[in-house]
Amino acid sequence: MASIFKKLISKELGENNYNKYFFVCQKSLQNKVFDSKEIYNDIYEHLKNKDRTAIKKMQQRLNDTMFLAMRIVKTYFFSFLFFIGAIFYLLTKDINPLITFLSIVLMSFCFLGKTYQFIVNKYCFIDAQIVLVYKTVLDRILLINEQEQP
Repeated sequence: MASIFKKLISKELGENNYNKYFFVCQKSLQNKVFDSKEIYNDIYEHLKNKDRTAIKKMQQRLNDTMFLAMRIVKTYFFSFLFFIGAIFYLLTKDINPLITFLSIVLMSFCFLGKTYQFIVNKYCFIDAQIVLVYKTVLDRILLINEQEQP
C-alpha cells in the first residue's frame, strides 16, 4: 500500500516521474539540504502547456488528497479508542470464548490495516515534499494564467 500522495503524483505525472522525484528528494535529504529546483522545473515543464481547466482539476484533486491525508491522521485516534472499547466490551460480556477470540482476532487484523495506513500516510515525508512542490507549480501556473488574461 502506497501513500495517497504517491498515488496522486504517480497518477498525475506518471510512475517514472514519481520515482525520479523520489530519488532526487532522497539524495537531497542525504545532503541535509532539500533543493526543490530540479523537481520544480521538471513538473513545471510537464504542466506549463495545460489549459486552465485541467490545472484547476489537478488542483482540486490535490486538495482532496490533502484533506484525505489529514482525515486519516485525525481519525486514527478514534479508531484506536473504538478498538480498545470493542475488545473491552467483548471481554466483559458472557459470550462463547471461541466467538470472543475470533472477534478479537478479526478486529485486530482490521486495526492492523488501519495502523499500516496511518503510518504510511503520516510518515511519507518525501512524498509530502514532492506534493508541496507540485502544489507550488500548480499555484504558479494558475497565477501566470490569471495575469495573462485581461
